[in-house]
Amino acid sequence: MKKIIKKILGTRLAPLFIIFSGIFLAFIISVSSPKPKKGIEFPKPTPVFYEVLKKQDITLKIKTNGEVKPLNEINLISQVSGKIVEAADEFVDGGIIKAGYPLVWIDNRDYKLAVISAESNVAKAKKLLEREIAESELAKRDWEELGIGDANPLTLRIPQLKEAEANVNAANANLERSKLNLERTIVTLPFKGIIKKKITGIGQFVGAGSILATAFSTEQVLIALPLTDTELSYLGLPLAYQGSYNASPEVKFISYTANKKYEWNGKITRTAGSIDPPTRLVYVYAEVLNPYDQSPPLAIGMFVDAEIKGKKIKDAFLIPNSSVTDETVIYTIDDENYLRIKAIEILGVADDYLVVKGNIKEGMRVVASPLNSAIDGMALTPILLDKNIDG
Repeated sequence: MKKIIKKILGTRLAPLFIIFSGIFLAFIISVSSPKPKKGIEFPKPTPVFYEVLKKQDITLKIKTNGEVKPLNEINLISQVSGKIVEAADEFVDGGIIKAGYPLVWIDNRDYKLAVISAESNVAKAKKLLEREIAESELAKRDWEELGIGDANPLTLRIPQLKEAEANVNAANANLERSKLNLERTIVTLPFKGIIKKKITGIGQFVGAGSILATAFSTEQVLIALPLTDTELSYLGLPLAYQGSYNASPEVKFISYTANKKYEWNGKITRTAGSIDPPTRLVYVYAEVLNPYDQSPPLAIGMFVDAEIKGKKIKDAFLIPNSSVTDETVIYTIDDENYLRIKAIEILGVADDYLVVKGNIKEGMRVVASPLNSAIDGMALTPILLDKNIDG
């Protein structure tokens, strides 16, 4: 056989012999190789993280932010004319002022003289009144002695008596006005506050109605907080709400200063009566009492984060945001590790979780990771997410 092959390879038929030999070997290999077994391939279960549902009473929380503004800001105005002769050391930009504390003294000499003159006029008017009383009584006694019926009021000097009484009243009113103007030569702030901008100073003549400074109150501050209408419903408050400080929802304000976290507590005392057209938001207004008595103070102009304490919901569930697809259903895992779609209702937000109720119960496993192309009944490989859900 070997000799025959050598003779063939030595002829012109050698190339054809090699080609046919290769084809023959390939055929033998293909026939003798094992065939793959045909069968049905099942999809592998999809791995997902899950959390266990726990029924609890949950207080809704709404997060927003706003700027701190004064509840009261006024122009400090002189009510009398005159030259400023003295000013308090605190009468400067940023000066901290107590309520009723004297700030500016206006030259009061003319007003003292006006009081003396008014007192003199009161004395004269009283003297004339006493004389008219005596003359009226005398005229009445003389007429009674005559006994000729009823006397004419003019005969009894009743008009003169009323005129004298009116003159006394006018003189007393003028005296009170003079004393009031004298008191007004000392300008005070009606509340505890801070001078925002000083406009005038010692030596300047001011007229009645002149602005001396601008100031704002530090007894209370106001923070306007924007909310959506849905967030407003979490508070259980209507539009145009106005309530007392003690009975209003609580709000916590947070700010970071020098890399430190600071907190202040306040209350939502009212809500806007309309919706802001450009933003479609509703503003609620929070107040903080005595913000400058705290350390650090909740200062005017600060931008703060706010966490509002909303209404309390009983027997609700907290679920992760990733568990909700179209705000109406969530994905749960049954006892055999198959996916089940359950209808729910979103009631609010608490931290990074949604507050829901619906066709679910305590102990159910809810999918806590994104799941694309989910189909009810698909196989899952559940992996417990090691994270506690606290209400």
